[in-house]
This record gives sequence, C-alpha cells and structure tokens, in this order.
Amino acid sequence: MGIFDAVKHNDSTTLAMCLNAGLKANTTNAYGNTLLMEASRSGSYAAAQLLLLHGAKVNAKDEMGNTALMEATLRGDEHMVAILLQAGASTAIINKAGETALSIADGFEKTAIAKLITNQEQNGKDQYAKLR
Repeated sequence: MGIFDAVKHNDSTTLAMCLNAGLKANTTNAYGNTLLMEASRSGSYAAAQLLLLHGAKVNAKDEMGNTALMEATLRGDEHMVAILLQAGASTAIINKAGETALSIADGFEKTAIAKLITNQEQNGKDQYAKLR
C-alpha cells in the first residue's frame, strides 16, 4: 500500500511511521495533490490532523489551484472543513476556475459549509485574505 492509499484509508499508524521515518508531510503526487488533499477528499480526519501536526501546508494548491479546503467543501464534509479552518486554511484563495471555497459551497448548495466559511471570514480569522 502506498502512502496516498494509507491516507485515503485513514491508516494513521502507517502514516505516523512514515512521517517519523522522514516522509515529508507535503509530499505530492504527479497532479500536485498533497497528502492533506487526499485526506480531505477521503474524509480521513485522523490522517489530516496528523499531517497538520507534521507541518502540512494547509493552503497548498494542486495543478488546478484547488486546496484541501476546496476539496472538503466539494465533498460536503463539514467536519473536515472545520479542521482545515481551525488550522488556518484561507477562504480567499481562488482556483484556476475562478472559484473560492465559498463559491463552491454556494454552487453545490452546501449551506452549512457556506455558513462555516462565512463565519470564519466575518470573524476576521482568514489571515491570508489581506495578502491576496
């Protein structure tokens, strides 16, 4: 089983062993997807938290400009969205299609996630918004 499969299946034991053996938390595949993006797509909460503890870049983008937050939003995964927002995920990042996490939430009628993102923005916790 490869490391992306371990993350996909939320195998935090294998992931922890690999990270402790020197695997970089920001390892990517051929498409620029990070391990955190895979955790986000798969609903692998323990793996996501472990990766974040090991320095995974929460705002890393794939080749289409999507972030882990956008992936979790697309899936409708409120818990993962909350984890990523607490870790400092930016709500201001725009992908190559011109979308933000909020516009994705609105477009796919993910009302609860749109509310989480809006609350984050209104509370001024998007530390990267001023840089964009």
